Amino acid sequence: MPSFATGINRYYLLQYLENISDLEISNDSNQADINQDLVIQFIKEGYQRIISLEDRWPWLQSVYSFNTVNNQRSYSSGFTMTATSSTSITVPAANKTLDEIREVINLVNNTNGGNELIYIDQFKAEQIWNGSDDQPDIPAYWSLWAGKVNLWPKPNGVYAINMRAYREPSLAWLEDANGGANATTYVDLNQEFHMMLVNFVMMRIFQFQEDPEMAAVYQRHFQEGVAIAKDNLTAPNSNQPVVLSGGLQTNPAYWWGTGPRILVRPGTPYPIGWLY
Repeated sequence: MPSFATGINRYYLLQYLENISDLEISNDSNQADINQDLVIQFIKEGYQRIISLEDRWPWLQSVYSFNTVNNQRSYSSGFTMTATSSTSITVPAANKTLDEIREVINLVNNTNGGNELIYIDQFKAEQIWNGSDDQPDIPAYWSLWAGKVNLWPKPNGVYAINMRAYREPSLAWLEDANGGANATTYVDLNQEFHMMLVNFVMMRIFQFQEDPEMAAVYQRHFQEGVAIAKDNLTAPNSNQPVVLSGGLQTNPAYWWGTGPRILVRPGTPYPIGWLY
């Protein structure tokens, strides 16, 4: 049964708003105090306000998998979501596109011994794997450009790739008009934001009712609650300190000091080497 403890669906949310506002929310013009379609737009607006505050919300963390194609560098579709942090999404979910992915974090090749692919700037990769140097091999680097994941060098066979990413939020719960009271298509939000969403919609309802004082009360509750929840959910882990100016270097001339001494060797069986 939907609840603020387990998850709320569209039906439960509308019923809850009716109870605390003491208004009839309906599409029946003879009975409604406020049109249901209008309230649904308020819900959507509040949801998108919360989502827009941060790209890397924890409940959007997901894992995707795909297989490479021999001699094919770019991939924009055919991803299968194998895991996600949200209970609102059923996995596995196949045939996802890059448009449904908010941010790509890393790629790992799970074939044979496997290797973690290193992010490289698209322009830098095009300078390295150019002309006769652009030979198929084991993918060692990846870049993003023009809505596609690009692998460098381009694969010389089929490799199973896992991709950690933040997915785009889902509005399926808002479009589920026939799910009824027991629908399990829950609001795609962390539980800490459920009451914040209610506060935003109540603010918009009272604005519609031309009650600025009550609208201001709910607006203040929404703004304060969202700020506290955002700080809590996006705080760095205490066991994972922030590293500034880190990351692997790909400049072949970078051989001095305490740097990682990475050497890029396109067109060879071992595209990553170490300088000594």
